[in-house]
Amino acid sequence: MKKKLLSLLLCTVMVGTMMAGCGSKEETPAASNQETETPAETETEEPAENADEEAEAPAAGEAKTVAYITPSTTTPFWNWVEAGIQSAAAEAGYKVEVYDSANDSATQLKNAQNAITAQVDAIIISPTDSASCPAVLEEAETAGIPVIICDIGTDEGNYLAMVSTPNYEGAYEVGKYLGQYMKDNNLSGSVGEITIPLSRINGQNRTKGFEDALKEFGFEVNTVLETSDFTVDEADTQTRNIVTANSDLIAVFANHDQATLGAVTAVSDLDLKDKVLVASFDGNPDIVEYLKNGQVLVCGAQQAKKMGKESLNALVSHFAGEEVPEEIQVPVLLLTADNVEEYLTEIDEDVCGLN
Repeated sequence: MKKKLLSLLLCTVMVGTMMAGCGSKEETPAASNQETETPAETETEEPAENADEEAEAPAAGEAKTVAYITPSTTTPFWNWVEAGIQSAAAEAGYKVEVYDSANDSATQLKNAQNAITAQVDAIIISPTDSASCPAVLEEAETAGIPVIICDIGTDEGNYLAMVSTPNYEGAYEVGKYLGQYMKDNNLSGSVGEITIPLSRINGQNRTKGFEDALKEFGFEVNTVLETSDFTVDEADTQTRNIVTANSDLIAVFANHDQATLGAVTAVSDLDLKDKVLVASFDGNPDIVEYLKNGQVLVCGAQQAKKMGKESLNALVSHFAGEEVPEEIQVPVLLLTADNVEEYLTEIDEDVCGLN
């Protein structure tokens, strides 16, 4: 993890003769939700040996309040993103306020307006969908508040940086692994897919990447069902519907973590574990055992927690006066039974946590 030290010096060294035992309090810029320094605290500070030296820790008034506007607090993936944001915020001395949009674009916009009214210093948003994000970006730009987009993407608008997964490339690798496996084992038949909403740019890229890879091995996706409420029960039902529609089904690509749980449950209940392969995307705490025991063939694991950390750290860099890349991509980990043990640390720290 790329760590940033905040080194802005907010007080100047007073040069001149001062009476012994007499201290004075420097004025510092006000920051939202941050108490100002007391005279007693100023008196106990040890002066820097050199006025040009960088401070070891953030000076009073530097801490920022960041709003994280999440699509939903009931979807585990977004909770892992939030965990990453909170972890990086704790290191930086920042405060995070979480706004739940309940997967509703109108609520998302209201959340942004409330955050702006509360005078937050910055916003991190994971949009409910790509088309709804521009309205939030416009509100924030008018208020002069920097915005980091964490995942999903936006149709348009101005923002400080976008932290995202290379969805096309990651899903392509999943499709390539599945296609090669089916070819090597002389399998033939239909493939089904449970997608995230295709109104999201990441959903479009994820679906296309997977399908493009399969075509290279002579396979195609025969049935596509789109997620609406991101629950295990929904994905269980969708998997059963895919099985019903395709008597020759050989694989299902579940491209979010709850869909993986639902697909695994349905395939097991229908006694199809030895007939239907499950490929997955996102990653969840059960993925290690799923891969080991063959319930999942391959997983393109998004590093959700790391995406959250990168989003917060981008703001830390911005407020330190550093240049922030407009696009920050966090790679997908391609996990299989052969390599999952090697990735346990990364899964725990950067994907979803295992404890």
